[in-house]
Amino acid sequence: MHLPLIVEAAESSPAAAKEAANRIRKFLSKENFRRAYVQYNAIMLVRILADNPGKSFTKNLDTKFVVTVKELLRDGRDTSVQQILRETLDTFETQKADDETLTPLRVMWSMEKSKLKKQGAPVSDLSEVHSFREADLYASHYHGL
Repeated sequence: MHLPLIVEAAESSPAAAKEAANRIRKFLSKENFRRAYVQYNAIMLVRILADNPGKSFTKNLDTKFVVTVKELLRDGRDTSVQQILRETLDTFETQKADDETLTPLRVMWSMEKSKLKKQGAPVSDLSEVHSFREADLYASHYHGL
């Protein structure tokens, strides 16, 4: 399924939005740690669907989804995935503070950021290990989630 079809389906049907959230969660899971381009594209899809259709999608980001994102933050090793995930969570924190359906993700991110800061780890700025060329490479590997 291609991106425009996914967005259109999620806009038109609450059941499709829920199914999209469940499938994206699976793409973000540990099963795909070795397939970083799948995780990268899944995060991009979350960003897109959080804007359009918005809350009809984000209300489906349940506890399992939050746990999966937390595991990816903690255990994921691909720097491109880490950067896009952290940027996305930062965006949800700053630009989508009024979306109450994102509160569990924002709370989890706030707690994880605090832990990272205490450990002296970089929180959101991974620019020294990530280049736009890598991002272009991952984007070019899109295989139609």
